[in-house]
Amino acid sequence: MSRQAGSGRRADAVRFLRAAGPAFAAGALMGAVYWALGLRSPAPPLPGLTGLLGIVIGERAVSAVRRRRRCRSRRSQPPGSR
Repeated sequence: MSRQAGSGRRADAVRFLRAAGPAFAAGALMGAVYWALGLRSPAPPLPGLTGLLGIVIGERAVSAVRRRRRCRSRRSQPPGSR
């Protein structure tokens, strides 16, 4: 594995954590508020997590399709046209 490949993965992990950290914190805060007020969450945990998993999978699938389209369109362009 080259150094660039490893640093690219590290950068991806940092970007993910920067996005996931606030989302997790907001979810934990809302969970604490619901608990403090004695409210039930709007969705039971398993269906709620299943829905979130579907969102993540869908987002990844769309990103993969877009990335493939971009790569194909770059390959189909004649050299020097970029």
